[in-house]
Amino acid sequence: MLLVGVVGAWPSGAPSKACDSLMPQHGANRPQSARSAPYTLVQSTDSYRPGDQVIVYVRGSVPFKGLLIQAFDPRTNATLGEWVEGGGLKQLAECAAMSHADNRDKKAATLVWRAPTQHGNVRFRGTVVQQFNTFYHGLSATVQKV
Repeated sequence: MLLVGVVGAWPSGAPSKACDSLMPQHGANRPQSARSAPYTLVQSTDSYRPGDQVIVYVRGSVPFKGLLIQAFDPRTNATLGEWVEGGGLKQLAECAAMSHADNRDKKAATLVWRAPTQHGNVRFRGTVVQQFNTFYHGLSATVQKV
């Protein structure tokens, strides 16, 4: 995922080639520790039935420019489901991920994930980009029932 107004950036969201690593390709810049991230991922539940929707909140104490959040089965690590596209967001269907669709500052994002045709468990992981040279990789969602 590359973004902000820099040569080679992806202000309209992460390209599909970012699916494998969930890492932005921001030159020599390295990710910051997820433990020190000013951002959190919170999911509304960790289990689903066919057609259920799970809400994923991305929140931060400082604005962020971009995100790349992926749904996966915690037992098999396989990606699953699809996302409901919303304002400022775009789906990367090939890897069950959601990305930003613009590089405006965001204080929060609410993502809606749609379950596949079977039932099971789901978790969410990803990267949040504060600015081109500052991004947090390896974030994991916590479950907060709503």
